[in-house]
Amino acid sequence: MKKFHLLILTVLISFFVGCNKEEELVSSGTQNSTSHIQAMQNIDKNSYAEVADVFLDTQEITTNDKPYFLVFAANGCIFCDKLKTLIKEEAEIKNYIQTNYTPYYINLSYSKEHKIDFMPEKSLSTAELGAYFNIKPTPTMVFLSPKGKILYVYPGFMPKEKFLATLKFLNDKTLENLNEKEIATKIQTALAS
Repeated sequence: MKKFHLLILTVLISFFVGCNKEEELVSSGTQNSTSHIQAMQNIDKNSYAEVADVFLDTQEITTNDKPYFLVFAANGCIFCDKLKTLIKEEAEIKNYIQTNYTPYYINLSYSKEHKIDFMPEKSLSTAELGAYFNIKPTPTMVFLSPKGKILYVYPGFMPKEKFLATLKFLNDKTLENLNEKEIATKIQTALAS
């Protein structure tokens, strides 16, 4: 009888030890641990490590009562790298973005879930977010009002003077009353003068 109780006790202990290891798994069908999923959610950060002090983590995209500045980029994109270098090396641009915008660097080469405060869907994958803004070339810079209204979408790289002038121009609360086309016309006029 003692052997029987010992056998049952051994089976129960091994069952509970096995269950403790199972708790780390999100689902026994996927074999993905929470640490693995967390690592996958952060994998994109390496792609913008040199400007990580400027851009916020894209897992939760919130406004902080400032306009949004979204950079959509991809691995192997020469002009994306030029944009990162410009932001890193030009203190005036870097400081202006940090002070006046809620900036996010979204790398389309990775898949990640983004919780977004201004969207009805509230959560989109990286690919869905890129599709929402109709991103084709990279980099593409998207400027949004604090409420998430699209103010201006610029596909491509901008030289320093044009970039800084655009950042300053779009940091104007009165632009929320205009549509994208009117804003684009005003920017072109302002930059031409």
